[in-house]
Amino acid sequence: MKLAYYPGCVARSTGKEYELSTRAVCSALGVELEELEDWNCCGATHCSNELLAVGLAARNLSQTDLPIMASCSICYSNLRIAAKRLEDHQVREKVNSALDKKYSQAEVKHVLEVLAGELMGEENQKKIVVPLKGLKVAPYYGCLLTRPKEGMDSPENPRMLEKLIAALQAEPVNYPYGMLCCGGPIFMAEEDAASESAFRILHSAKAAGADAVVAVCPLCHLMLDAKQRALENRFKEELDIPILYVTQLAGIALGLGPEDLGMEMNSVSPTRLVEEIYERLAAETEC
Repeated sequence: MKLAYYPGCVARSTGKEYELSTRAVCSALGVELEELEDWNCCGATHCSNELLAVGLAARNLSQTDLPIMASCSICYSNLRIAAKRLEDHQVREKVNSALDKKYSQAEVKHVLEVLAGELMGEENQKKIVVPLKGLKVAPYYGCLLTRPKEGMDSPENPRMLEKLIAALQAEPVNYPYGMLCCGGPIFMAEEDAASESAFRILHSAKAAGADAVVAVCPLCHLMLDAKQRALENRFKEELDIPILYVTQLAGIALGLGPEDLGMEMNSVSPTRLVEEIYERLAAETEC
């Protein structure tokens, strides 16, 4: 499979481990990524002019005839929103009047969708060399992965993460806040509300018995991982729950090493979890 790859801005800054693990996992699965030659910001969070935001996204979408894969849920959602808006011929004409390469149509995929296609199903089980048996994982979707509707999963009751976790032979944990906003978009303006939201997600996952939370968005990952120690201090409760990108979780099951997956960049170290997985595997092998 060959896909165009849209990294997005965060992949080259605070989300480096997401890009590293995305490339490593896709390579291990034989998914060839062709990075867009001259990509720009998707326009998601800092562009209040809707037409301009659509134009920024369209400039990316017009660069290839291949399906375009994004790993950031914000980028993925914004690219899909733009593609829907561009179905309006008046919007498309206005946008194309400003583009060198004209937009016609595009197919946008999220890395979760690609991983699910490559790893779910009985025929794909042979690809899993390190079964994640005994690992309890809380799936965290966040706000934007399933929006706009008519995408890869239900906007109200998505299940793809649970199915992928089960395909990796881990146990998906049921908890009530898998789609609650992480608070990232309002953190600068409303830190108290954002912190409360992020803490509620982590506390709930921990209380439900999760060993780790799996995330699909770098902003969500930052709120739940990088800010976890600050949340512990603020709410006077120890959490100590690793937040893995979905590509890191899949990479462990594919037998990739921590350095391949950028795990040293995670603020809450997943090293203990990885060691426990390999210890369980070794014990089963000896038996």
